[in-house]
Amino acid sequence: MARRFARVSDYDLIAYAGNAEDVVLMRAFAGQRNGFFVDVGAGEPVSGSLTKNLVDGLGWRGVNIEPLPERHERLRQARPGDVNLRVAVGDEPGAATFFRIVPGQGKSGGGGLSTLRRDVLERHLAEGWRYEELSVEVVTLKTILGLHAKPGFDLLKVDVEGAEAAVLESADLWRWRPRVIVVEATVPLTTRPSHQEWEPQVLKAGYSLALFDGLNRFYARDDEPDLRERLAVPANVLDNYIPYACACRAGLIAPE
Repeated sequence: MARRFARVSDYDLIAYAGNAEDVVLMRAFAGQRNGFFVDVGAGEPVSGSLTKNLVDGLGWRGVNIEPLPERHERLRQARPGDVNLRVAVGDEPGAATFFRIVPGQGKSGGGGLSTLRRDVLERHLAEGWRYEELSVEVVTLKTILGLHAKPGFDLLKVDVEGAEAAVLESADLWRWRPRVIVVEATVPLTTRPSHQEWEPQVLKAGYSLALFDGLNRFYARDDEPDLRERLAVPANVLDNYIPYACACRAGLIAPE
């Protein structure tokens, strides 16, 4: 019997996000075209992105906020239809030092661990990472939303390596009412939960927890129980997806 090789068409979705968060979001927003997102700590436009599938598959547009210059430039080139901002977000606007994490001995990567918080930096240094200092502009999330969003927009995602509380404190969730909020909810590079710092204000703003996937917490507005139900199940075999890295290694797609 001839051997059958896998094809991209065998799968409904390629998961670009590291923990398949985008699979959950695509399920939750299935069929909703032309939505709008604000991605705080956007990272790369492809690998690790929670929004690439929304952009490519559903025609969404949004705001990508990324302080690392090389990542911002890749976002700018890959997402010309989005607003791409090279700033950091916090509750105290002005100039700040941003710690770019770079490989140490036996380490690779590290950009995604970069942070505004010195205590997070110290933990990374203890693990053998190195760092460089960058001067960045810090802007409140309220300011960014006032310039680029409308109340009731679809998705707010926050991944800022320990500074999540400051980001969420810098916006009025009661006013802006994003339909779904996704926040990284563990201490960087650990499984220790960190949501105690900021979850109370999210819940008080009229949201309910839909899912914790081991890394992120997904919230939906209390007035959208159907959306919360679609978010409540982690990515699984029934979603028929393949991780981006696996698809690349198998030769199903070329790395972007």
